[in-house]
Amino acid sequence: MSSLKYNLSHLQDIAKERTVKTQSIEYDLETLVKKISRGIIKLDPDYQRRHRWDNITSSKLIESLILNIPIPIVYLSQDYDVDVETEEARYSVIDGQQRLTAVYNFFNNKFSLEGLESLDDLNGCFYKDLPPFLTRRLEERTLKCLRIDSTIDAQVKIDIFERLNSGSVKLEAQELRNAVYSGPFNDLCKTLAQNTNFRILLQINIESPENNSRVKKMEDVELVLRFFALIDNRYEKFKKTKGNNFKNFLSETMEEYNRKTEKDLVKFSTEFIKTMEIIVRDFGTTAFAKYIFEDGQLRQQSKFNFAVYDALAPSCHDLIYNFDKGSFTDKVEKFKDLFKKPEFYASLVGSYLDTSKLHYRIIETKKALQ
Repeated sequence: MSSLKYNLSHLQDIAKERTVKTQSIEYDLETLVKKISRGIIKLDPDYQRRHRWDNITSSKLIESLILNIPIPIVYLSQDYDVDVETEEARYSVIDGQQRLTAVYNFFNNKFSLEGLESLDDLNGCFYKDLPPFLTRRLEERTLKCLRIDSTIDAQVKIDIFERLNSGSVKLEAQELRNAVYSGPFNDLCKTLAQNTNFRILLQINIESPENNSRVKKMEDVELVLRFFALIDNRYEKFKKTKGNNFKNFLSETMEEYNRKTEKDLVKFSTEFIKTMEIIVRDFGTTAFAKYIFEDGQLRQQSKFNFAVYDALAPSCHDLIYNFDKGSFTDKVEKFKDLFKKPEFYASLVGSYLDTSKLHYRIIETKKALQ
């Protein structure tokens, strides 16, 4: 009985701690656009997610707004900082960023309508081209918003993002981290993801990176985070247990490293850039390719593989900075020979983020490169 009372008390504490305070409000589109322009509502795609709606999808939303078709609620998180002049609290978007970006871009004549069916006469029109009565209708159209108190911890905020992630294009894991764990290390990861050698290794076209799906989903930024989560034998801290997985391991790394000093971040940046430079130089542009050993020979299966990246990039870093190894040209073939081992190949497929598989392929890679 005493155990039950304790459990009930514990449940009450959790329920109290995780209860979210909200406030409903409606904004007309003209007001929303003004708030976005003034920074009252933070709509920088780099803050939450990279805008992924194409013009046709955005146009369909504008058509729905003109026709007064119901639009899902927009969820805003109230932030701590306050506009000094107006004393308005600032907000960041939890769910609805794609919709608000589409509205904001259209009101600022950044795209013309296309693919409309009900209002096909408007195809090709920018906002400035709309007849006055439609301009007024759009400006006066309201969207329901739910404002959420942000005095909650990061994990609760993550839960909110995941539960309210109702858009047609789902938030990816790194997009969630980017929204919740904003800070200097997060900013560094986004900056390093633009490194030319890194993009070449990820098979991202350096002339038009914005068109690459990895960039759109922020997978490139997650790969930078993975690098720092695994280097200096930090991979040994990852123990896959109930309630803990690699996704949580990366989130914990992001939260921890956001508290690093500026000196630490400079060191991180230098080491990442140099590691990628050496990998391209010694292993070539397809260093993170995956191979399969069949009929007595290696056959390339892909030019980039996450599991191979997790093994090679941290291993090279650790040997460069912990063992003063300056070149791997004499070890390239020995690394490729690992793919001939059934155990190594098995560590790259299936549940490749199992603790044992991750540890095994990093250890084997380091042995091959030493």
